[in-house]
Amino acid sequence: MKMPRGLSALAMPIFSVVILLIIWQAYVWYMGLSPFILPGPLRIAKSADSFGYLALLGNAWTTIYEILIGFAVGNFLATIIAYAIVQSPLAERLIYPFLVLSQTVPKLAVAPLLVIWFGTGITPKIIIIILMCFFPTAINVVQGLRSTDPNAADLVRLVTASPRAQFIKVQFPSAIPYFFAGLKISVTSAVIGAIVGEWVGAESGLGYLILYGGQTMRTDLMFVAIAATVALGLCLYGAVALAEKLLSWKSAEIEARAS
Repeated sequence: MKMPRGLSALAMPIFSVVILLIIWQAYVWYMGLSPFILPGPLRIAKSADSFGYLALLGNAWTTIYEILIGFAVGNFLATIIAYAIVQSPLAERLIYPFLVLSQTVPKLAVAPLLVIWFGTGITPKIIIIILMCFFPTAINVVQGLRSTDPNAADLVRLVTASPRAQFIKVQFPSAIPYFFAGLKISVTSAVIGAIVGEWVGAESGLGYLILYGGQTMRTDLMFVAIAATVALGLCLYGAVALAEKLLSWKSAEIEARAS
């Protein structure tokens, strides 16, 4: 019996992870490593159970909440600024240097300043996430908008001189693949930004758990938080990839009906 295509695509990654966990656990047993040095997967699962899955979920929700806000705001601003850069050479000369500058400043160095300026609440975390996810989306959208087919753009200009119509009918469709490419990078960067923000001032969150585990010498708890962070990043990346597929299917359906 042939396995469905979707399940077949998932089978190999799941199999690889299972093999990795088995090798990891066998190595810990064989070497007799202390849980303080390197806990095995079984010890990590036991630590997650003793810590409490509801408590872990509560900390994960704090991080998710920060990521969703920062990700939405950062990508909205990135899209608006990318459009301004493409439409105006003056805007490009004024804004582009700041885009590059935003990536040269270490976020871990900026985080303590944001805590001093805005306190230990959610605001500094969101700002760091915005800084982390802003650049990849902005650069990809700029590239996507500039990849518009000149012939298609000229044809739309003959029909209508409306910049809005040109954007909707030509520029936006050509930029969609680039937009999602930026989102995929952006969403993983947002997870890193949330963890960095929680390291310098937080009372909950996965980043806080990692820091707390290090301060209390609980290596197993650190691995629990790290595993939860990895799972969160994979889920968010998968959500973006799924949205891209759904939009691609919708676009293909519209084109088929039009033809």
